[in-house]
Amino acid sequence: MKHLILAASAAMMLAACGQKADKASPSDSTTVKDTLVTTEAKTDFASPDLQMHGLKGQVKQVSTTEYESDKNGKQDFERKTTLLTFDPQGHWTGNENAQFKTGNITRDKDGRISKLTYSYLINKEEGYGYEYDYTYKYDAAGRLKTMGEEYVGELSGGFEYLFTYDDAGEVISYTQDGGGDGVEVESTYTITVLDRDDHGNWTRRLQKEVCTTEEYDSDGQPDKSTYTEYVLQVRKIEYY
Repeated sequence: MKHLILAASAAMMLAACGQKADKASPSDSTTVKDTLVTTEAKTDFASPDLQMHGLKGQVKQVSTTEYESDKNGKQDFERKTTLLTFDPQGHWTGNENAQFKTGNITRDKDGRISKLTYSYLINKEEGYGYEYDYTYKYDAAGRLKTMGEEYVGELSGGFEYLFTYDDAGEVISYTQDGGGDGVEVESTYTITVLDRDDHGNWTRRLQKEVCTTEEYDSDGQPDKSTYTEYVLQVRKIEYY
């Protein structure tokens, strides 16, 4: 599973297939400091950044751990854990690899993130890692509709993610299309929520991944393969 950020997820953090273990138009874009929508009741607290991650309530941080699983949601080997953080106003402030700098975030006129540039640190002490550019577009209801991920620097290529929601506004599936370094990827992810907390946020869900990869061998012949696997995602959510 390649590293990715979701807005989802995300999750999202979201994940690209192919790696098993261990991411508004320019004329409409502007820098918006504080256009977050909030209410006095913490259970009704909302912001564009929390919504793009499918979160309700005044969330402080979210730790999501992914496990190998079967179609019944049985927990097996751990893949990875992702940590997302938010400030009291509901701004997304970073993840376990980076604290986002204000200058690296562009918001649209509604206060939603439309572009994000950040470095994925592999070695925090030496500051070594990769840089990614993300672009986000939303539907009429303000939900994240598409996410673009482009590698910058040493890596080449990128992916586009398209999200589908149910009537309650929760992600039920998404697709991934793109590639890099000579490998093309097409994937479909289907989500089943297993448990929720008192705020209505999911705490356990099962993700079915159908992934097709295509690359060319040394003789220039295409090598195409498709596989299906299941991932159990467990979230621990801390609130203000």
